[in-house]
Amino acid sequence: MIQFDSNRFGKLAMWSLRNDRSYYVRSFLQIFAVQTLMFLFFTTGVLRINNNSGNYSACGVITIMFFLITFLIGPSTMFYSLKGKHDKQALMLLPASNFEKYLMRYSTWIIILPIGVVASLGADLIQYVVNWLMGHPYTAFVFTRVFELIGKGLDALNAQELNSFVICVMWLHSIYAIGGSFFRSRKYTWVLTTLVIIVIGLLMAWVMPESSNDNAQTPTHVMAIADAITAILVMVNFWLSYRCFCRTQNIGRFINF
Repeated sequence: MIQFDSNRFGKLAMWSLRNDRSYYVRSFLQIFAVQTLMFLFFTTGVLRINNNSGNYSACGVITIMFFLITFLIGPSTMFYSLKGKHDKQALMLLPASNFEKYLMRYSTWIIILPIGVVASLGADLIQYVVNWLMGHPYTAFVFTRVFELIGKGLDALNAQELNSFVICVMWLHSIYAIGGSFFRSRKYTWVLTTLVIIVIGLLMAWVMPESSNDNAQTPTHVMAIADAITAILVMVNFWLSYRCFCRTQNIGRFINF
């Protein structure tokens, strides 16, 4: 069977979206409710930080962290929309290649991103209307502050720091992709993967010596080599995630083998 066929993948995507629509609707309502309560809690004066009501910076930081965390752990949620082993069995029996099924499962978190944006914009509009009706002079949109914080963050980072941040995020993203297809637990794969990452981080901190000069600029060729090695590791991690997905079994207890 051809590994990827656009027509077949389109039919698989339609099938998945139709069967997972309750999951996406539930995700939208959850994000909308949480964001609305959070925005109102910070901006209406219920919580005051430094005697300042209308804490839009706090809302902006939390919103940025939400989307960053969604990107990081997104691949570990690829089976969240499946309710049990019967749904997973039905997925594996579909007339599509394993590569197409894996792409569709991986895309689950990507679909959540625009849903989260719409839900957050709706919550932002509600807090704006509520604060406007209450006559607060500081009334503003949270997303205006979000863009300001992102701009300040990018200005504060130099090229090497931004590069290090991006490659670190991509590596963690690929690790969560392995966890999503390796661990058996459908709802807690991100927890188990996080524990593995913590263990790896502790081992690396123990094995690798501390840098004698933290402020020294890393040479460009060293950064290029580090980027190349990280890119290879990311590709290997996704390949391992795909191999784990192909070996998924309904009889497994803790892992999908």
